[in-house]
Amino acid sequence: MLIKKNKIPVLEMALIGFLPSFFKKSYYKLKGYKIGKNVKIGIGSVIIGKDVIIGDNCKIGYITVIRARNIEIKRFVTIGSLTMLDTENIFIDEDARINENVIVGGQKTPDSYFKLGKRAIIMEYSFINPTKPIEIGDDSGIGGHCLLFTHGSWLNQLDGFPVTFAKITIGERVWLPWRVFIMPGVTIGNDVVIGANSLISSDLPSNVLAAGSPAKILKTNYPIQPTEEKREETIMKILTDFVEYFKYNNFKVEESDNEIVRKILINSGKKTHSILFLKSISSNEYLFEKYDVLLIDKIHNTPTKSVMTLNLRMKTRIGNSDVGEEVARYLSRHGIRFNRLD
Repeated sequence: MLIKKNKIPVLEMALIGFLPSFFKKSYYKLKGYKIGKNVKIGIGSVIIGKDVIIGDNCKIGYITVIRARNIEIKRFVTIGSLTMLDTENIFIDEDARINENVIVGGQKTPDSYFKLGKRAIIMEYSFINPTKPIEIGDDSGIGGHCLLFTHGSWLNQLDGFPVTFAKITIGERVWLPWRVFIMPGVTIGNDVVIGANSLISSDLPSNVLAAGSPAKILKTNYPIQPTEEKREETIMKILTDFVEYFKYNNFKVEESDNEIVRKILINSGKKTHSILFLKSISSNEYLFEKYDVLLIDKIHNTPTKSVMTLNLRMKTRIGNSDVGEEVARYLSRHGIRFNRLD
């Protein structure tokens, strides 16, 4: 065979993969890779490429292979253990996550390209085949056991059997639950939810709920935006559940609530962490109090004060704190994610 098929890089994993993360990063920098600050590469994991950029605060689990001609992974990306990313071109935007036991690979062509947007996720046991380009938009979720194939071929095309090689495009804020199969050439718009165990064989527009095999549109103009009253009620319920979650984990929590603010104090034994949910921006004196994280739900510029701020309305965040990261992580369970401003 003139063209050799890439196999599992056992030699690289044995010689490089089992080095401590610090020495591994030093080796990659000597090769010309651009490796950011606070990057962690697990035992047995390797990165193999020609042009490689890994942003700050990225984490790669153990026994994971990332192999491509061009690799660009932005800040705060997490890639789980026992995962294989093996195609020609890889781009993963900031805060994206690929869980354990995910395979991105298959036949390689000059067009092979895998793009995962900001805050998007691919869950366990999914198989992604980017023989032709696959682009997944910001805040989209690919559930476990999902299959995305850009080619469908086996039987003889000259005998009349279908052979398809075509790009897959998934828009922003799309949710594929477990065991969804996406066929070659499919384009899915923004704000789309697919039912579990569905087969997507044709394009879907934005703002629909679809399910079935093959999938059919069940609802349009989806989702229906909640009223302001319902929105505030939902936020307060989420914060109440957050407090109960910390109490369950043996933290002492105190609260106060009025028409303007809701304060949450979490005592870890050594330190008291403070959360302020600002319901109204009409009273600015609260912006000068001492707290660790500020939550606001208004179309309002993020305060310049050096405090971690999460804007629920604008879906933005700035700053960093331990309790703030816990809040952001908890909110993500409800699909609430934030674009980093810093």
